[in-house]
Amino acid sequence: MRVVHAVTGIALLAALAGCDRTSDSGQLPPSAAIAPSPVNPQPIGGVQSSGLSDPTGQQPMTPGQFPAAPQSPAQTQVASAGAAGTPPANAMDIKKDQMVGGWKVSAAGASCNMFLTLTKFGNASRGGTSKCVGELTTMRAWDVSGKQVTLMDSTGNTVGKLFKTSENQYSGSTNSGTQISITR
Repeated sequence: MRVVHAVTGIALLAALAGCDRTSDSGQLPPSAAIAPSPVNPQPIGGVQSSGLSDPTGQQPMTPGQFPAAPQSPAQTQVASAGAAGTPPANAMDIKKDQMVGGWKVSAAGASCNMFLTLTKFGNASRGGTSKCVGELTTMRAWDVSGKQVTLMDSTGNTVGKLFKTSENQYSGSTNSGTQISITR
């Protein structure tokens, strides 16, 4: 039996040794290789130096000067409260954890998607939209205060406000007045 194993092993080694490539007949000689032609550099204008402008476009900035910091979401909510922030009579109580997940959005006759998480984003929670148009494309955060859901952009500015009108529906409007509704 050992002789059979030895013969099989030798035959296997001989077969594997035959797989070794000993010829370069399939390769092109180095002189025949195609090399890309060199690219000539293009002339450029002189380099200029200047200070950065104010990103808000309100005033020119001098070196070492910084623009005012954006308001936090809590400051934005207080500043934007008013008639538009008053809940309708049929508004229901909201539990933030019940809002987490995917929502279908209807705004100005179009539909898109919204996803809300409990991941912290500043003083609010992270959220976002997909295939939306207008102001809703900037929505990056959300928060609940009383019976109101505030949708915010990445700087904490209010994009829109919603109120719970039924078990799986919230209705409201964007800052520009576009009526929006989210449902599951």
